[in-house]
Order: sequence, then structure tokens, then C-alpha cells
Amino acid sequence: MKNIYKYKGSVLIGLLTSALMLVTSCETFDRDENLQIDQSALDPSRANIDLILNGIQNEFVKGLSENTAVATGVHVRAAEFVRMQHLFGTYTGPFSLTAANINALWTDFYTETLTDIRAVIAAGNASGQRGHVGIAKLIEAYTFVVLVDTFGEVPFTEALQGSQGVFNPKPDDGDVIYDAMFDLIEEAKADILAAKDADNLPEDLIYGGDADKWIKMANTLTLKMLVQTRLVDTDAKAKIEAILKEPLIDSKADDFEFKYLTVNSPVDSRHPSYIFNYGTGGANDYMNSFYVNLLLDDKGFADPRLRYYFYRQIEANPEGDDLPCADSSLRQNFCSLGSFYWTRDHGDNEGVPPDALRRTTYGLYPVGGAFDGDDFTTVANNSGAEGAGIFPIMLSSYVKFLRAEAALMLDTSDDPKMMLMEAIKASMDKVINFNTSEVDAAFAASQMDIDNYISFVMTKYDNAADQTARLDVIMEEYYIALWGNGYEAWNNYRRTSMPSALLTDAASILPSPGDFPRSFIYPAAALNLNTSLEEKGVIERVFWDRNENPIN
Repeated sequence: MKNIYKYKGSVLIGLLTSALMLVTSCETFDRDENLQIDQSALDPSRANIDLILNGIQNEFVKGLSENTAVATGVHVRAAEFVRMQHLFGTYTGPFSLTAANINALWTDFYTETLTDIRAVIAAGNASGQRGHVGIAKLIEAYTFVVLVDTFGEVPFTEALQGSQGVFNPKPDDGDVIYDAMFDLIEEAKADILAAKDADNLPEDLIYGGDADKWIKMANTLTLKMLVQTRLVDTDAKAKIEAILKEPLIDSKADDFEFKYLTVNSPVDSRHPSYIFNYGTGGANDYMNSFYVNLLLDDKGFADPRLRYYFYRQIEANPEGDDLPCADSSLRQNFCSLGSFYWTRDHGDNEGVPPDALRRTTYGLYPVGGAFDGDDFTTVANNSGAEGAGIFPIMLSSYVKFLRAEAALMLDTSDDPKMMLMEAIKASMDKVINFNTSEVDAAFAASQMDIDNYISFVMTKYDNAADQTARLDVIMEEYYIALWGNGYEAWNNYRRTSMPSALLTDAASILPSPGDFPRSFIYPAAALNLNTSLEEKGVIERVFWDRNENPIN
């Protein structure tokens, strides 16, 4: 339910590039030098390349996850589409996907991330700092993959050439950009390995200069892209088999994630969802009834991750004015879940009661909120882990789910059932051991809980009637493990139409919910400044989306 309120959050930690501009403009210098160098311009050769690289990682995550200044990002909108977060109204309504409210993610990627990447690559090549260059190239590759997955055709070959007089860069086909990114990843790996040999890796924010982890991330990004394009690439199996022989993200120590801090001044460095939902005013967002129920009761017992994902503020169920759906003329799939969970059904926009200090909100994982130990204290009085959360970009559990899908659908060398089991174990381990100091031991998930859950899913997989039903089991478990990353959930749904439970008709809530977005429309920030772009509808598919199964 983003953008219902006007948030007044501070800017996410990461405006390091802007800070760098201030630092370089205020440094002392010789009077004669001052006459020859424009101190108001940021000259890459004189900039601190470490600070710019850290700024790149911050800006990339802002565009992918959530920009605290405007409460939007690819993850935010995508999570609303696939019932991971509450969708307030229609898919392209005033509170969801519009040309105006996705401006920030476009500028976060192009104006900030990619512009600074080009500066780092130029400066790093000039100074021989190949570790900086390699990491910057990997972030560039991931950025363009996200842009293609999100918009389809975007400026690439002519992008970022304003200084050369290219003010209206044409969009390139998504498959052309993907092919270029495969090559760029290999270039980046060579740069990083060379820097490793020279012992010249930067202390970056994500991996702290660990070359081996960056190589694993590079190979994993390739794997993700290959699985993503398996419907349009006849050589997908052979390519996946080849990358499976390379080091991949395989444990939580390798996870590609962005870590937030507890600091809120002078720059707010806490998880954006924590900023929006843990304060004196209460929670701004509603949790999605469908998603909460998946963990609460869908299997007939509670998912061990339930108390880590969601936090209940009050020991009472909504009723009366706090439950608008009770008197609604619209048929709803979920009105009230019970068990003191205050949620909203997909698309429900039947008014907003003053329940911010009562509605269920984000828990400990991944936003750094509170663990639900039946304390029923409002977020105004419970700071939890104080926002020390993560944005999970690509975790070891995700990798194992991708490998399970590839094994099942392409008959790769992995065992799909074993990969599924390992994926669930990795997800449980990640969540259950996240900020354990905040967990009430009396309510913590036990090993028996986890074992029983895995046994249930494995039995369901074994009893599945066919390959499609088995894939549905894999994708539903992947969907649950993706809490906090709506981008990958949306990718998976477009590629597979699974989990099939998501096919519940949105029109059961809204008479005209609109078309399900197969891609984003272009933001106003792009259309107003680039005459080479023409607005398109949300039904336009990205190049790898050849899934003909029904999608709502």
C-alpha cells in the first residue's frame, strides 16, 4: 500500500557520491592550481574511487528495492503485483504503477548508478585499479538485467552519452542487452581475478573486497539469466550445465545482499520498510492476506518462518470500523485471517481506518523489525532490531531453487527434489538465524518444526501428478523464501505462472483490476527527456516471457 501516505523519510545511506562532490569542492589547493581546475566539477581522476564505488552499490539497491525519499522501487511494485505486498486498488491505479511514481527508480539506475559506474570504470582503467572496474562492471550487468526484466526495451548502446551529444538514446532489444551483459560479466571476472592476484581489491560495502565471493556472484548472475531465458534459448541446458561447474553462491556466507544499519541521523541508514512502518505513527503498510495465510494456515500448520516475517501489534482481531471488508459488497478471498493478524486482501481499497497502531506489519526478517513473541506491543514502543535488516538480492536458497527448476524442466545434472530440499533448508537457516538476539526463545522455530515442514513439502512433491505439479511445488516454496524480494517473485511468476495459487481472480475484489503487468510502463522522467521512447502498455512482454499459461 505504498504512497497512500506522504512519507517524510531521510535519504538512504548511499548519497556518497554527493558527499564526495562536497568534499572535493572544499579541499585545499594551491592558488595557481585553482586558476586552472574547475573545482565545482567532479573530475573522476581526482575523486576517491572507493567512495564512488560504495555510492554505486547504494544507488543500485535503492532502484531495485526501495527509495526512502519516495517509497518506490522495482521490488515495491512487483511485490504488489504478485500478492507479496498489499495492492491498494488496481494494478496501474494511483497508488501503484503510474508513469509519475516510478520516476525515482529510473533515475536511481540511470542518473546515479550507471553514470557513476562509467566514472569508476574510466578512473579504474586509468589507474590500474581493476578490482574497482570488475565490481563496477558486475553492478552494471545486474542493473541492465533488472532494467530489461522490468521495462523490456531500454536505452543501452546510446545510453549515458549526453556529453557526446546523444540526448535521446534509442532503446535496444532486451535480448541484445542480455547478450552484452553475459560478455560484460566475463570481463568483470577477468578484472577481479587480476586484482586478486595483485592483492588490490577495494573494501566494498557488500563483500568487503572478497574476490572469491564476487566471482561466485558473477557466476550466479549468469545462472539466473540462463534460467530466466530458458524458454527462448535452445542451448539453455548446455549453458546451465557449464555454469554449474563454476563456483556459485552456495551458502549464506556468500549471499549477495545489502546490509542496513541502525543509524537514523544525519542520514537514515535503516531498512526502508522499517523506516516506513516503525515509528510513533504506526505502520504505513498493510500485509497481504494471501501471503500471510500461506505461512499461517495454508498447509494446516504454521510455517516456522511466520513469527520472523510478520509482527502483530495487538491481541485482538479487527472488527467494526476496523474491518471494512465485513460490510463490503465485493466478494473477497480473505476478509479476516484471525489469530490477531490485521491484513488486507489483494486490491482491497475499501477505505483506510485509523488502525496504523493495530495492523500487522513487517517482522524481524528481513527488515530488522520485531520478532513476534506474543508481546503485542505497538511499533511505536517496539523498535525490534532497529532497522538492521537486509535487502536480499540473490541468496543461496534462491540459487538452489533455480537449480531445482532447471533440473526439473531441462533435465540438468542436479536432482530437482534434492535441490528443493536444500533450498528450503537454506531459507530456514537464513531466517531462523537472523538477528537471533531479538528472538524470544520460547517462540523460536525448533528443528522439529523445520523437519516436519520439509517432510510435508517433500511428500507433496512426491505425490505431485506430473512435472507441472512438481514445478508448482518448487515455485511456491521459492515464493515463500523470497519474502523481501518482489522482483524475483514477479520474474518467476511471469516465467512459470506459478505458484498456481496466485491465479486467484483479482476481479473477485475489484470489478476492473486491469491487466496484469508483464512489464512496467516507462516513467515520466524517461519519456519527458527522451523523444526516442514511446509509452507502452503493461501487457507488452519482455523478450524472455514466452509463457502462454494464464496469468492474472
